[in-house]
Amino acid sequence: MSGETSRDMSRFFYRGPALLCLALAICSVAILINDLWPFLQKGAGMNVLFHPDETDFDQILFHFSTLPRITMAFICGAGLTLAGAAIQTVLRNPLASPTTLGVGAGVEFALTVFLLLAPAALAPFKEAAALAGGMIALGAVYLIASRRANATLWLILAGMIINLMLQSGTQIFLLFNEQYLQSVFMWGAGDLAQNGWDSTQFVLPRLLVGVAVVLLLSRPLDLLALGDDTASSLGARVTILRLLILGFAVFITASVISAAGLIGFIGLAVPAALRIAGLTRSRDLMIYSLLTGGFALLCIDFIVRQMNGLDGDIVPTGAATALIGAPFIILILRKARIMPGQQSEDHHPDQHIVSKNLLSLLLVLGLVTGLGLSLFVSFNGHDFVFLTGGESFHDIVLQRSERTFAAIICGAALAVSGTLIQRVGRNPLASPEITGVSSATALAMIIALVFFGFGQRAELMFVGAAGGIISLFVLLLLCRKFTHAPHYLLLNGLALTAILGAIVRIALTRSGTQTSMLISWLAGTTYFTRMDEVLIVAGVTAALLVVVIAVRRPLELASFGNDQATSLGLGISGFQFFIMLLAAILAASATLLVGPLSFVGLMAPHLARIAGYRLAGGHLLGAVLIGANVMMVAEWMARNMLYPQQLPTGLIAALIGTAYFLFLAIRKR
Repeated sequence: MSGETSRDMSRFFYRGPALLCLALAICSVAILINDLWPFLQKGAGMNVLFHPDETDFDQILFHFSTLPRITMAFICGAGLTLAGAAIQTVLRNPLASPTTLGVGAGVEFALTVFLLLAPAALAPFKEAAALAGGMIALGAVYLIASRRANATLWLILAGMIINLMLQSGTQIFLLFNEQYLQSVFMWGAGDLAQNGWDSTQFVLPRLLVGVAVVLLLSRPLDLLALGDDTASSLGARVTILRLLILGFAVFITASVISAAGLIGFIGLAVPAALRIAGLTRSRDLMIYSLLTGGFALLCIDFIVRQMNGLDGDIVPTGAATALIGAPFIILILRKARIMPGQQSEDHHPDQHIVSKNLLSLLLVLGLVTGLGLSLFVSFNGHDFVFLTGGESFHDIVLQRSERTFAAIICGAALAVSGTLIQRVGRNPLASPEITGVSSATALAMIIALVFFGFGQRAELMFVGAAGGIISLFVLLLLCRKFTHAPHYLLLNGLALTAILGAIVRIALTRSGTQTSMLISWLAGTTYFTRMDEVLIVAGVTAALLVVVIAVRRPLELASFGNDQATSLGLGISGFQFFIMLLAAILAASATLLVGPLSFVGLMAPHLARIAGYRLAGGHLLGAVLIGANVMMVAEWMARNMLYPQQLPTGLIAALIGTAYFLFLAIRKR
């Protein structure tokens, strides 16, 4: 018996996880002492902790702001990492977490809608709305990914789709409620600032319930980790256990997000780090995740508090954790062998409904007809209205033409950029949006505008293109040894996008009065465009398209792979650099005009390939026509769907794109 006890103790106190947890615990104690030190010097340490002097402002501030924030940091970190560890174990996926599986986005969307639209009488049901949002999002992801040959990958892809769809919906509600924009944006970015103990008293009992249930189910978790068939043969009720554990993980996540907002990637990074360090048993993993996650978020929040004190600007804790935690996806991809060795799931048979020539003609006719309808037909909420004349006829047509042509040109530019990235990267799931090019372009422009005062379009385009190029080559460098696994580029691209998105959130919190305008621009609005800018971007796009078509034969060779292209006489390294440079410039041009649009650069080349445009030249032209048509339709819908309110074109394009890939995912089941 004593031998078994000693073995259990030796398993529990793994050297790596124990040292990590101990180091973070020591740092946390040091942080608490540092914050208490001014009061300890005065002999008021116990008073400020339990009975602050109401006449002393420093004691009141510490007791009702700093101390609750420290406590909330530990509670939120512990809860999210415990939920992440439980989800990873149940789904047997090292990349699973409340963030990557859409749970956080579902809770955020549900709470945003509830806070903005629900009457005050329904306030007691806020937590139920958050829980429902998280469960529905996780259920949708699970249904898409289940019963697939590579469910590990599909869970992440489905999570990406659901995340983008829900984030688009959240942005729509925010843009329609600008009076709440700043406060809701800060909450959504993960804000641990406290002005009392209410949030702590709300989260703590719920966390204790979740911890108790998950720890009681640690043995069934070990069975589920062995696989469904093995667990069933050992007497476990797999479906009931999975739903129960996932339900409590979502319950913990919803409670934390309700109180503190979305704190990204802490629930992924800590359990993954502990697994890499050697933890395997569920009970040990849960306990270590609980403690290590709490201490880790407390330390991160201390760094954030110091940054906030430098110049008075607020840095969201959630964005900081995403900035630190997202790189763990890249580390996990190198440690965990979850990538498929082939891309058979991404090859689609050609849909020979009509010939490619006839399809091209139909796309051109659709573009011309749609252009006329976009300029002269609108919807007022009840009827279609035809613009026939009047005093303001010229101004209305000019305004609509600026926005319509901007959408068409950007759709074409992103389609060409996506086609180039897919062909040179030999990955049908790559695009400027998913590989981080659009995010890097947007981030570079925001930094140049907010921090350095760049205002000229030419300057912003140059800076944006430089950011996109750097991001693209960082991604290619990460994936240079994994060219046999095309999905590796996709998941690394998602990690880079998450990192860049966190930096964008931090930059936006420091943009002052420009926040509302920048959020609208990031959503992909055409409202701020001018015809002279549209013509410049159109000229750049047309010139680069001519260049790309001129090198279509080397582009076709590059699609065969580095070895075959080199054996056929193509200097592949220089050519790849040249093509990626063109792709980044095109993405920067489109981003400058209407912001980083989602999914157009992925969807247009994908649809063109399915439609039968296989050779490089045809693939480019087909993608251009499809991208231009999609963006034209998205722009008309953005102007007329909720008349007189107007939506950002990029959000409508994102919804179209996510609906398309959601349809593909369900159809392939």
